Amino acid sequence: MTTTEEPRSSHGFVSVVIPARNEAALIADVVGAVRRQLVTGVCLEVIVVDDGSTDETPARARAAGAEVIEMRGPGEPGNPAAARNRGAAESHGDPIVFLDADCVVVDGWLTAMLAAHERGATVVGGALALPPGLSASARCDYYCGWYLIHPKARAGWVPHHPPPNLSVRREAFFSTDGFSTQPPLDYTNEERLWQGQLRARGDRIYFEPAAVAFHHNRPGFGNLLRRHYRWGYTAVEAKSQSGAARLAWIYRHPWLLILASPLLVVAHTGMIVLCWLRAGVLEPVWMMPAILASRFTSVAGLCTGAARWLEAKRGRAGAARPRPRWQ
Repeated sequence: MTTTEEPRSSHGFVSVVIPARNEAALIADVVGAVRRQLVTGVCLEVIVVDDGSTDETPARARAAGAEVIEMRGPGEPGNPAAARNRGAAESHGDPIVFLDADCVVVDGWLTAMLAAHERGATVVGGALALPPGLSASARCDYYCGWYLIHPKARAGWVPHHPPPNLSVRREAFFSTDGFSTQPPLDYTNEERLWQGQLRARGDRIYFEPAAVAFHHNRPGFGNLLRRHYRWGYTAVEAKSQSGAARLAWIYRHPWLLILASPLLVVAHTGMIVLCWLRAGVLEPVWMMPAILASRFTSVAGLCTGAARWLEAKRGRAGAARPRPRWQ
């Protein structure tokens, strides 16, 4: 789709890759919001990679104007990292923007992404905003996960950015190994290794809070706990190898983290609440018990994943790595 309205950009063709599995309720809104982005001289393709949906996700994505790649049969085990890589391989644009199927972008999103690239950023991460109407558990999950990349956070260079709203120059992405597709890194922290490869070569990641997408976190307290357990489970393995993390040095000392785990639970809870208070958001204060529970499960995952990774490194490097139990 070629657009004809201001503002302008020097990027002639942009690809947006959206991995999706059973997202029929929202996928048309996601695709439609992307296709409404208006930048003069930019041709935009939207690629939805269906990862084994058993609902109407592929049909609704096509009806909304996306190209759909049906990567596997309905109900087969999915792999979102592999879906992102497949979508990138089938794309034609530069940059390639990775957007999750539960993220609805706002007007001006693409303009902000491309402007950050034009200022010299190889990788640009956008902000994730809280949409109206989410349940209390989904709002808590949002607060626990996106306290550093919300629209009121400060713009600037960062060591890492998660994949739900993420843009990368084409040549740079294909010079890396791409998203990690082997367990346990295929579901969480799958972006850290390729971002670490780029950072080691001098490429930089810029956080652009004006590139906003509403992130529709899933409801359910159990879902909140499972998701943060998975993130914790892969944290040491991904961050220690890639260096793509804040305080990356500490992840090279897993036993120190394990010994300090009780303090980590309290400290991380306080940090999350403080980040939101600085942004003028008060709701996380009364959600503090649930946030504390999410940090407990995250640290439990961190300790379990770190111990199993260290065990594999000591003598079973070729052995298959188990996925987190709470998947």
